[in-house]
Parts: sequence; structure tokens; C-alpha cells
Amino acid sequence: MKTPINSGTLRQHLTYSWWKYLLIAVIAFGLVDLLYTVTAYHAPRDKTVGLYVYGYVNETELTPYLDNIRQTEMPDMEEVNGLALTIDDTYGPMQLMTYLAAGEGDIYLLPREQFLNNAMSGSLLPLENDAELLALFDSRNISLQSGWRRDTETGETHLYGIPLDKLPGLGHYVYAQDGYLSVIISGGNKDNALKLLRILCRDGLPQSDGQP
Repeated sequence: MKTPINSGTLRQHLTYSWWKYLLIAVIAFGLVDLLYTVTAYHAPRDKTVGLYVYGYVNETELTPYLDNIRQTEMPDMEEVNGLALTIDDTYGPMQLMTYLAAGEGDIYLLPREQFLNNAMSGSLLPLENDAELLALFDSRNISLQSGWRRDTETGETHLYGIPLDKLPGLGHYVYAQDGYLSVIISGGNKDNALKLLRILCRDGLPQSDGQP
């Protein structure tokens, strides 16, 4: 004989079985979220370029600045984004290593220690062959000597980073102590990464009257 359904039996059922409905709701939400994540549109790697900062980011200033670069100077890119990495001594280096290995991002702003480690290990792209980039500094008689480092694997010396202290105009947006702007070898969008680097350096250089 079936138990009749009324307010009493329903209350009793919910008292002992409420957690089942909660579990079903949580699972359903998770499945919908997973479906959205899998099916959501992601820009192709050659249509996105990123600035990853192992330091501090002024998001309210950096985001519109990068959006303006995309719209006015890199319209073929679907995304020009910035990301602040974790900088604590325990998790930060692990996150940085993971991102570099996966080829996440394109341009990295690294503090001196992280810059030296990655330059010497061959993780960064040599920059000295980019004549347009070097001309920006040569025209101002600005030395990039501290950005030259020796790759311990090849024994070769290359320009692996642009010292942030030569780019006071970028202080509105990002900061890393004794920082260097570098392009990673494992990134998948080299040409556009170099283009963005040139734009950042151009905008970051002191004005001709000597004021940032």
C-alpha cells in the first residue's frame, strides 16, 4: 500500500532527505558551469597578447590603457590583457614557473632575482635584434647595459630585459622592485609580443623635456 502524499509525509520526507536535493542542485550547477567553461569562446593564441606582472598592478589604470592599445594600435588582436601574479615567497615562484612552462602570457615584468634566474636559464627571448626597439633608447642615449645577461647553457650574452627604471611612464600602471620587462620564449605570439613591448617602452620613456 502506497503512503499517501500530504503535508505531513512531505515534511517528514524533506526532514530526512533535504540533503539529496541540495546535492542535486550543487551537481547541476557544477555541470552547467563546466559546460559553459568548455563551450565558451576563447580567443586564438595568435589573437591575444598578455602582460604578466610579478609585482603590483594598478588595474583601474592598466586595463583601460591596454584596451586603448588594442583598439588604436593592435586592432588585429582580440585581447590585450594584463595579469598580476602572486608574489609571496612560497607560492609565487611556483606559479611563475608553471606559467612559463605552459607558455602563458607573452611579456613578463620580473623583479631582479626572477629576471636573472630566467635569463640565465634560457627562458627569455633575446631582444637585441629588434632594431626598432633599440632605436627608442639609442635616440635618448639611454643605456640598457643591466638588461644584458649570459645564458649559462649556451655561454652567449644577450639583451634579455628592459630595465623598468628606464621607463618612468609605466609607473602609473605596474611596478616590480628593480624590475625588467622581458618576452618569454615559450609564448605563442612572438611578433605581437615584441610589438606590444615596443609600445610599452615608447610610452614609458621620459618625455623629451626630461619629465616622465
